[in-house]
Amino acid sequence: MEDKEILDRAITLLRAAKELLEKQKDSYYVLNMLAETVVYDGAECDGSCLIEDIGYLLEEICQT
Repeated sequence: MEDKEILDRAITLLRAAKELLEKQKDSYYVLNMLAETVVYDGAECDGSCLIEDIGYLLEEICQT
């Protein structure tokens, strides 16, 4: 992955993580963040999916 692609991917995942955390901030109840969903890459993904995607990006960054 090129630097621009890595940066774009990081921004996408950070926005999704922010949206997920805002759901908790706006709720009076403790949410299961792994089960809550956000939309990125044109698909609805839960927190577990987001964690995996962040992990893949970190692996990519650490390999370069």
